[in-house]
Amino acid sequence: MELTVIARAKAKPGREKDLERALRDAVDGTHREEGCLKYVLHRSADDPSLLMVFERWTSKQALDEHLVSANIQELFKKVPDLVLAPPEIAAFEVLPEGKSEKGRI
Repeated sequence: MELTVIARAKAKPGREKDLERALRDAVDGTHREEGCLKYVLHRSADDPSLLMVFERWTSKQALDEHLVSANIQELFKKVPDLVLAPPEIAAFEVLPEGKSEKGRI
Protein backbone atom coordinates (compact mmCIF):
# COMPACT_ATOMS: atom_id res chain seq x y z
CA MET A 1 0.00 0.00 0.00
CA GLU A 2 1.42 3.38 -1.03
CA LEU A 3 1.79 6.06 1.63
CA THR A 4 1.83 9.84 1.51
CA VAL A 5 3.85 11.65 4.16
CA ILE A 6 3.59 15.32 5.03
CA ALA A 7 6.32 16.75 7.23
CA ARG A 8 6.16 20.37 8.44
CA ALA A 9 8.75 22.36 10.36
CA LYS A 10 8.97 25.99 11.45
CA ALA A 11 12.46 27.47 11.58
CA LYS A 12 13.75 29.48 14.50
CA PRO A 13 14.02 33.19 13.70
CA GLY A 14 17.14 33.76 11.64
CA ARG A 15 17.54 30.04 10.86
CA GLU A 16 15.16 29.86 7.88
CA LYS A 17 17.89 29.47 5.27
CA ASP A 18 19.74 26.93 7.43
CA LEU A 19 16.63 24.75 7.74
CA GLU A 20 15.95 25.04 4.02
CA ARG A 21 19.56 24.04 3.24
CA ALA A 22 19.39 21.03 5.59
CA LEU A 23 16.17 19.86 3.92
CA ARG A 24 17.56 20.48 0.43
CA ASP A 25 20.65 18.44 1.32
CA ALA A 26 18.40 15.42 1.97
CA VAL A 27 16.64 15.52 -1.40
CA ASP A 28 19.18 13.87 -3.72
CA GLY A 29 19.84 10.91 -1.43
CA THR A 30 16.14 10.41 -0.85
CA HIS A 31 15.36 10.54 -4.57
CA ARG A 32 17.81 7.64 -5.05
CA GLU A 33 15.97 5.44 -2.53
CA GLU A 34 14.18 2.57 -4.26
CA GLY A 35 10.80 3.12 -2.60
CA CYS A 36 10.66 6.90 -3.10
CA LEU A 37 7.98 7.98 -5.56
CA LYS A 38 8.03 11.69 -4.67
CA TYR A 39 9.95 13.87 -2.24
CA VAL A 40 9.21 17.55 -2.79
CA LEU A 41 10.25 20.46 -0.60
CA HIS A 42 7.88 23.44 -0.20
CA ARG A 43 8.06 26.84 1.53
CA SER A 44 4.91 28.57 2.77
CA ALA A 45 3.85 31.46 0.54
CA ASP A 46 2.75 33.35 3.67
CA ASP A 47 5.50 32.46 6.15
CA PRO A 48 9.05 31.84 4.86
CA SER A 49 9.99 30.15 8.13
CA LEU A 50 7.47 27.33 7.52
CA LEU A 51 8.71 24.47 5.33
CA MET A 52 6.92 21.32 4.25
CA VAL A 53 8.06 18.12 2.58
CA PHE A 54 5.52 16.17 0.55
CA GLU A 55 6.52 12.53 0.17
CA ARG A 56 5.12 9.44 -1.58
CA TRP A 57 6.42 5.96 -0.76
CA THR A 58 5.72 2.60 -2.36
CA SER A 59 5.07 1.00 1.04
CA LYS A 60 5.36 1.33 4.81
CA GLN A 61 8.54 -0.74 4.59
CA ALA A 62 10.05 1.75 2.12
CA LEU A 63 9.17 4.62 4.46
CA ASP A 64 10.63 2.78 7.46
CA GLU A 65 13.87 2.16 5.53
CA HIS A 66 13.97 5.85 4.59
CA LEU A 67 13.62 6.95 8.20
CA VAL A 68 16.69 4.94 9.27
CA SER A 69 18.82 5.81 6.21
CA ALA A 70 22.11 7.62 6.83
CA ASN A 71 20.81 10.53 4.76
CA ILE A 72 17.79 11.14 6.98
CA GLN A 73 19.58 10.33 10.22
CA GLU A 74 22.02 13.14 9.35
CA LEU A 75 19.07 15.47 8.75
CA PHE A 76 17.51 14.46 12.09
CA LYS A 77 20.76 15.46 13.85
CA LYS A 78 20.65 18.98 12.35
CA VAL A 79 16.94 19.76 12.69
CA PRO A 80 16.58 20.26 16.48
CA ASP A 81 18.92 23.28 16.44
CA LEU A 82 17.01 24.85 13.54
CA VAL A 83 13.34 24.55 14.51
CA LEU A 84 11.03 26.13 17.09
CA ALA A 85 9.31 22.82 17.90
CA PRO A 86 9.66 19.22 16.79
CA PRO A 87 8.54 18.78 13.17
CA GLU A 88 5.05 17.46 12.54
CA ILE A 89 5.25 14.25 10.50
CA ALA A 90 2.14 12.35 9.45
CA ALA A 91 1.70 9.37 7.13
CA PHE A 92 -1.50 8.81 5.18
CA GLU A 93 -2.95 5.96 3.14
CA VAL A 94 -3.86 6.97 -0.38
CA LEU A 95 -7.60 7.05 -1.16
CA PRO A 96 -7.74 7.64 -4.93
CA GLU A 97 -10.91 9.32 -6.15
CA GLY A 98 -12.21 9.96 -9.62
CA LYS A 99 -11.10 8.49 -12.91
CA SER A 100 -8.45 11.02 -13.87
CA GLU A 101 -4.97 11.72 -12.58
CA LYS A 102 -6.47 14.73 -10.75
CA GLY A 103 -7.68 12.26 -8.12
CA ARG A 104 -4.14 11.00 -7.49
CA ILE A 105 -0.87 12.55 -6.43
